Amino acid sequence: MSSTNIKGRKILVKQPAEVLFAMFSDLSNFSKSVPADVLKGNELIATQDTVVTKVQGFEIGLKVAERVPFSLIKYEQYGNSPFPFVFFITFDERCTGETELMIELETELSGMLKMMLGGKLKELVDKVTNELELNLNRK
Repeated sequence: MSSTNIKGRKILVKQPAEVLFAMFSDLSNFSKSVPADVLKGNELIATQDTVVTKVQGFEIGLKVAERVPFSLIKYEQYGNSPFPFVFFITFDERCTGETELMIELETELSGMLKMMLGGKLKELVDKVTNELELNLNRK
């Protein structure tokens, strides 16, 4: 197994860190914002601290592992995830009403899985970063 660390680019969001922290601290918000076509008939089960769904036949889940008010939320794999991972969102309020946000993914992958998934995980982090930048700055 080898450690894989993928950092998204830092984005500037026109919202206070407190608002973003509250939004990402409650995983039940995910169930409200995922379009039905993305789920493709799979059930998404979410509570404040956990979210679980199936992706291409694999169960993927997140649980909140740590909350540092207005600066960090750490998520860990939950349920029957095919590989261990930790997902971070960091918040750095730059000025009133503007926050720098970054996502980071850490995982342990075998050599074969790293070859198969490494690039796809980077694409996923980049896509999530781009979507967050677009959607969180919409008014």
